[in-house]
Amino acid sequence: MSLHNLYYAIFFCEGNSHKISVAAIRQPMTDRLFDILPARYKNPKTEFLGHPKGLWVLFWTEGWLSFAQYGMLSILVVYLKDILQHTDRARHILGLPSLLSINDSLYAPSGLDATAGSLSGLIMAVIFAAPFVGSFMADHGLGRTRSAVIGISLLTVSFTLMMAESCFVLALWLFLAGVALSGSLKAQVGALYTLEDRRRSDAYQLYSQSIQIMAIISPLLCAFLGTIAWRWAFMATACAMMMGLAGYLMGCRYLPEETASFAVGKDIRPVGCTVVEKKRIVFLLWLVGLFALGVLPNQEIMDGYLLWGSDHYRLTVMGITCPVSTLVSLDSVISMITGFLVLWFWRWYDHRRGRPVHDMTKIIIGSAIATAGPLFLIAGEYVCPAPHQISLWWGVAFHTVNDIGCGMTFPIGMALFSRYAPARHSTTLISCFTLHIFLGNLMVGKLAGMLHQIPDALFWSLHSGAAFLSTLGLMASSRIGSRLFLAGSSHG
Repeated sequence: MSLHNLYYAIFFCEGNSHKISVAAIRQPMTDRLFDILPARYKNPKTEFLGHPKGLWVLFWTEGWLSFAQYGMLSILVVYLKDILQHTDRARHILGLPSLLSINDSLYAPSGLDATAGSLSGLIMAVIFAAPFVGSFMADHGLGRTRSAVIGISLLTVSFTLMMAESCFVLALWLFLAGVALSGSLKAQVGALYTLEDRRRSDAYQLYSQSIQIMAIISPLLCAFLGTIAWRWAFMATACAMMMGLAGYLMGCRYLPEETASFAVGKDIRPVGCTVVEKKRIVFLLWLVGLFALGVLPNQEIMDGYLLWGSDHYRLTVMGITCPVSTLVSLDSVISMITGFLVLWFWRWYDHRRGRPVHDMTKIIIGSAIATAGPLFLIAGEYVCPAPHQISLWWGVAFHTVNDIGCGMTFPIGMALFSRYAPARHSTTLISCFTLHIFLGNLMVGKLAGMLHQIPDALFWSLHSGAAFLSTLGLMASSRIGSRLFLAGSSHG
């Protein structure tokens, strides 16, 4: 499951919030403020294809933002390796020595691949930490719309600067700032609908499709443009951001009003936590650490896996040699298919069983399945040890098993957090769920720095072993979780 599928998991859980027993209580404070506003502040009078026009504004904007972001991330580690192996080019990049110094202090990488892999992992880790700052600013005076405009503008400038190689590091800092502030886009979807509006679920599914589609197309296009010249790939991402920014600015009038929310919010009184809720908070934070271990095989896909794949896979398909970054698109296609299959299976199984399987049980099963993913890469290299000889079918097997496992742990983990997070700390704890991606990418950066420094079989065994430890930890914690979550829960 690639980066964009975490967003899909979040959309799935919020979009199906009517199935969560305490959804109205668990909804983030800022969304509750919007949900109690008069209709004129939420839904425009005109609609398109059965939904408020604001949804299609956000669909358009998020789609182009996803095109730019995942296109850039899919070539990042390969681009960094290309820069670092040409010292004359690296010498002219402003701020690169400072960035490498930060990376060295954290990972102490040895070798070209190790440096590129660890640096890429560090950047992707910060991407998942940055939105916490942006969300805080949006909720404390900046506002969602203003925050999104600033964030998208910064992203547009950053991708434009990436076309000038000497400004790449400066562009990266602007990119991270833009990612932080543009995260408020996702919160605006729910504000277009009341909690009782059945279209709310469909809206999140539609919104997520813009991410899914672009995450398949952009890595393919940017990878092929990068084989011509890197600046062409970055030019494509800059043009995408310009399209997104223009659409958002023109469609702002269809988005929910924010000014009235602060006045209404004064009547909301915070509710204290009970002893059981405090224990649940501690338990959920413990799960963040376990999820961080389990996510390592998945997060390696956009880092060391690409470097490993460029050395080992036979990337010629029907006479066409594909750039290694197209593996990201392959993962996106497989994760979309497996995501729907996992959703269908659990609905079918729960219906046949007569009562739903507990969330923790589903998560444990998903984590155990994900453990097997890296073993296919080990087997592929054992069968074909020569460079560039491993069939892509081994990669398909790896992505399929990994995505099935992640299709259970990501969305169901988010559902667990949204269901049992105390109302007073709902927004913070639901945000904490994504911290396991941040922690996982920090560890991925370290592991990617070990690529080619240790045997490849050991490299992938460490990823599988981390997922296995996560599974054991989840199994050991399930009894505690059952005691904490049974009170007030209808799940079996």
